[in-house]
Formats: sequence, C-alpha cells, structure tokens
Amino acid sequence: METLEKPLTTKVKVLKEEDCMISLSIELPKEEAAQELESVYQNIQSRASLPGFRTGKAPIDLVRKNFADKARQTVLENLVSRASTQVIKERKLEVIDTPRVEKLEFEPGKALLFHLRVEKDPVVKAKDYKGIKVNKPSTDVSEETVAKTLEDIRDRNANLVASATQKVEKTHFAVVDFEGKIDGKTFPGGSAKNYLLDMNQPQTIAGFSEGILGAEIGKEKEVKVTFPADYARKEWAGKEAVFQVTVKEIKEKKLPDLDDDFAKDLGLTSLDELKQKVRENLQKEQNAKADRSMEEQIDQALLDNHQFAVPPTLVDERTRTLTHRALSNLQRQGLVAAGDKQAEETVREKSRPQAEKDVRLSYLFKSIAAQEKLEATPADVEGLKKKALAETKDDPKSVEKYFQERDLAVRASLTEGKVLEFLKNNAKVKAAKE
Repeated sequence: METLEKPLTTKVKVLKEEDCMISLSIELPKEEAAQELESVYQNIQSRASLPGFRTGKAPIDLVRKNFADKARQTVLENLVSRASTQVIKERKLEVIDTPRVEKLEFEPGKALLFHLRVEKDPVVKAKDYKGIKVNKPSTDVSEETVAKTLEDIRDRNANLVASATQKVEKTHFAVVDFEGKIDGKTFPGGSAKNYLLDMNQPQTIAGFSEGILGAEIGKEKEVKVTFPADYARKEWAGKEAVFQVTVKEIKEKKLPDLDDDFAKDLGLTSLDELKQKVRENLQKEQNAKADRSMEEQIDQALLDNHQFAVPPTLVDERTRTLTHRALSNLQRQGLVAAGDKQAEETVREKSRPQAEKDVRLSYLFKSIAAQEKLEATPADVEGLKKKALAETKDDPKSVEKYFQERDLAVRASLTEGKVLEFLKNNAKVKAAKE
C-alpha cells in the first residue's frame, strides 16, 4: 500500500528522560489519521471479494463495515511505525533496542496518540584520560624462575610408574574407584571407576585428596567432604558428601634427566638452547603480564572517574556472552553438567557486574576514539586478516567470510586496541625496580 510521502505532523512531548531511556508522547492529528484510514479502505476495496460483487467492485460502505478491524490495525501499523521512525530521526536518537509502544489510543475520527519508550545511548564524554597513573610490575626473569620452569618441563614429561609403596602419599598418583552420596543418595558426577587422582593437586572439593592419604591398595576407605558454600550447584553448596573410595593402584613420577638428550627429545639441539628458549618465553610472558596489569589499571581508573548508567539491553547481551564462556569452561573441566539451569543462573549473577563494566568501558573508549580521532583503517583490517591466515589452517575463503560478516565488530575491536595503546602511551608509568 502506498503511504503518505510527506512528513507526518507530530506533536511530541517528553514524558521522562534518563541516561539511557526516554519516554515520549506522540500525537497525530485526526485529519492525518482519517486520511490514512481512507487510503487503507481504498486499498482494501481494490482487492476485496464480497458476496454478490466482483473482486474490487464492492461498495466502499460495505468495505468499511466488513473490514473495520483490519483497516484500524493497518492504520496503526503504518502510522505508528512512520511516526516513531520520524521522531527518532528528528531527535537524533541512537536507538539500542526496538522501541516499545505503550498506551495506544485511536478511534476513527479522533487523533492517534501513543507513548514510545526508547532505549538509547547515554551521552558520554571521557575526561582526564591522559596522564593516568599506573604502576608497571617488574619484568625481571630470575635464574630461579628459569630453573623452576625447567623442572616444570621435566615434570610434564615424566612417566608414571608403579610405586613400591602400598600406602597413598602426597607425591603419588592414585588410581581409584569411588562412589559419593549426599543425604544418602548418589549424585551426578559423584562416582567413577579407574579415576587417576593427582594427590599433589588441589581438588574441586577440598578435603577429598587429604581423605585418601594413607589409604592402602585394595582396601575401601570412607572420605567425608563438604562442598564449598559458593559451589555452582546451589543444591549441593555447603552440604556434606560421603565417598566410598577404593585405591586400585599407586603410581609415582619418574623424571627424565635434565641434559642434552632431554633437550633433543623436545626438538632442540642442546640443554643450553632449551634454557635460552625458556628464558625468552618467560620474558615474553612477563612483558605480557605487565602490559595486562597496566591495561587493567587504566580501565579501572576510567571506571572510577566516570559514573553513568548504561543500556540494560547491552548489559544483558554482554552478560549472556560472559555466562556462555564461563559455562563452557566449567563444562570442559567437568564441573558443571550441560543444561544445568541452577549453575547457569549462578554464573549469570556473577557475570553481570563485569558485563556492566565492559559496556561502560566500551562507551568510554568510543568517546576517547572520537576525541582523539582514532579509528581502524582498511589497512588495519587487512593486517589482522593476514595474521589470521598465517596463524590458522582455515580456508582463506572462510577467513574472508568471517571478516565480512563481522566487519563492524572487527573494526570496533581494532579501534579499541588503538585507544588502549594511546592511553598507555600517555599514561604516567612508574616502573618497578628490577
């Protein structure tokens, strides 16, 4: 159906305005509403099929009588949509989510009136972002750290061999069968066969490993533990679980000698080269760690210096992303079962404060980018694309498609990176004494 081409005559009144929400009262005069209604009836008449009349030939009075509800609904859809779009454009509102229409009033022969709730971007202008004071942690790599890392590498490449000891000690690996019960009932994930337990590593439930210390091969032992008060599964949080544990095998590590042969097994030429590689990697890690620390200090300084509300819709979206990421990690570790709604709700509650911080930071970064004229260029995007192609084995067409579909997100991420580099370069850095 053809609609009116000229702008609608709108009478707009601000009912309430907050940082991220504005409520408007919008009224269209009865003359324009009547004109739209008549246009709708004519369009319906051209296609209407009523008994005794050929299609498109029914009298307009009969069309009005038989299609009144449909015509009214069409008028509302047309005028409310056009008026909302027009008012949002005229007021230059950056809309976050679909505007909500409320208190709609319209009867033929009368003005059309409705309220419009619009979730919008807050007005944010970052200030005092140059010269942020940050402490740069030490990036020194000591000989002790290198030696410890080499020992860790030996440990990771150790073989497990049967222990001559018949009782479980702290340094052992125990192969166990166990069955756990809460309130006398078994529970998901509380039982296993031939489970390899590293006695030297902390367990999800504190006290489980400690309860097995001293257990003998082939003998059953009862172990009582208490789930943490903040455990993801709320129905188990703070409750006592009783495990019947049987040790089937006791193993211990046999470490390789730290020599040239060991280095060659790792693909290097000598122990000296291994030590050099370890030092280089540790230095990179220390540099990256110091960099992250400074970035976190900058982020926190910006948040502390700027208090403003953020759109609930964006916080909800970010919360969903963080929740999904955290749940996936917990599921990979076997700590949460897929589809566990209680665990999901717990993780969501914990994720929301960080989500709000992330959204606030995104607005601050946008403001700084605008003030400092920082933005991602096509060359930046191409550089990232080439890096992705070099680091992955994905088909080039798949990489190209990924970048095309996420162009705005990629550019936003690159721009934020430029802002962060700008802030670090303009920060007042106090380096730790090496």
